[in-house]
Amino acid sequence: MKIMNDKTNKANNLIIGAIYINANTGQPCRLVHIVSCQGVWLETFDGQGYGDLVKFEDCHYADIDEVQDFLDDLRVYTASEKAPAYKSEREFAYGKEIVRDYDGSAVIGWYDDNEGNDIRCRD
Repeated sequence: MKIMNDKTNKANNLIIGAIYINANTGQPCRLVHIVSCQGVWLETFDGQGYGDLVKFEDCHYADIDEVQDFLDDLRVYTASEKAPAYKSEREFAYGKEIVRDYDGSAVIGWYDDNEGNDIRCRD
């Protein structure tokens, strides 16, 4: 089932590694291989579609929002626990941010020194 039929959006002068839209699925994909006189291989952010031949006329240009969506999905998909692609919610108490050490212990006390600097005290 073809989702996109707009012939004016058909991509020309294809570039390996660039993000295009697979007109059959409507998803942004990275161009990984060009098969002469036949079509291209496009893969989604999670590697689906690699090795599946897509006809040249079904490879369309992606707009900037679609490219950004692909890159965001790829970043989240390839994130590790040591360097997550997202940030956890920040914790606050008494109007100050709670800071946690590598062992998970929280810095819970604050006072200002004579110069107005924020000093954090550990429980």
